[in-house]
Amino acid sequence: MSGEANKGADIFSTLELDTIGEIMNISMGSAATAASTLLDNKVTITTPVVNVIPLEEFEIKLFEPAVAVQIKYVEGISGSNILILRQGDVRTILAQMMMTEIPDDYQIDEMGESAMCELMNQMMGSSATVLSCFLGRAINISTPISLPIGELDDFKAEHFPGSSSILTIKFTITIKGIMESEFVSVMEIPLAKEIIDVSLNFDADSPDSSAPSPLAPQPEPQPEVPHMPTASQIPPEMPAAMGGQQPMAQQPYPQQPYPQQPYPPQQPYPPQQPYPPQGYPQYPPQGYAPAPTPVPENPIMIKEYSYGDFASPGSVQEVPANIDLVMNVPVVVTVELGRTKRKIKEILEFGQGTIVELDKQAGSQVDVIVNGQLIAHGDVVVVDDNFSIRITEILKSRDSLTML
Repeated sequence: MSGEANKGADIFSTLELDTIGEIMNISMGSAATAASTLLDNKVTITTPVVNVIPLEEFEIKLFEPAVAVQIKYVEGISGSNILILRQGDVRTILAQMMMTEIPDDYQIDEMGESAMCELMNQMMGSSATVLSCFLGRAINISTPISLPIGELDDFKAEHFPGSSSILTIKFTITIKGIMESEFVSVMEIPLAKEIIDVSLNFDADSPDSSAPSPLAPQPEPQPEVPHMPTASQIPPEMPAAMGGQQPMAQQPYPQQPYPQQPYPPQQPYPPQQPYPPQGYPQYPPQGYAPAPTPVPENPIMIKEYSYGDFASPGSVQEVPANIDLVMNVPVVVTVELGRTKRKIKEILEFGQGTIVELDKQAGSQVDVIVNGQLIAHGDVVVVDDNFSIRITEILKSRDSLTML
């Protein structure tokens, strides 16, 4: 797990570095599962590379411009873990979360920071759950917060005060079909030591090393069997208090042969009652046919129905075979706005600008007439600067005759 040469080999042994790397690898695998649910895509986090380096040699040039998220452990273990990611990777992750495209010049705003912190909260919460199983204690984290990275020296002095060395774990993160990149987890040395010590000395650090594991199945308690005292354990005054009787357990059972008696003559057994007893549903025995259904006294008379001859004239209205001959015959469709009656004298007085009042009010439906036959009503609409009719009612032949 350690991979590169480690300048802090005097702080941790190879076994300890492999231990912390394996623990963080499994816990980050659980975090990847939580991220897969939020991003609706497969996420894998693998290949941890563990290093202990002096604080002054810590650099983030490979991640600039970088984004940092801090996670504090508040129960079970104490310390902080800072995740440092590339700003471009964060932009890709936010675009996947919000189901939208984000431009390359996007600067992470308050909404972006809130979404990123929520993703880290779900991921590291799942990671803390797995860490609890390894350490055998409840592990809780605080809400992740986004940390601005300005001057790196000021950042290290603010978040790693009094530390001469830090533990870094570099991971490879892959979002299927979208990105493959790296991020680094920076951990304080005391926090890493606490995780390693508890995991390697789990039995010694347990509150009760003799107590069985809560994950192991517990044996069921056996009922206590009362102990029968022997004759030597019975005080001499107890038989007197019992009326001079000795306990039955101390008396050997006499082995006497039973006198053989002639067997009484066998009596016929009473008829057996069907099973199950009364009150339970009765089921027919397997292999037997059900009892025949009783025939009613007045049987129903069923007569055979005689179907009509569908080929007879008038039974089915067939479409004439020569209907296509009249399908292309043109007809005249007229839309009538209204009508009125005027005398010839009034018509001769018509001129430009004369207003003729019709027998319909404004907004009334117009009549659709085909070859002088009223067939429908409709509303006047405008389609592409042309007047058109939207049919609202189709009339029956009898109605159209009365309305004309």
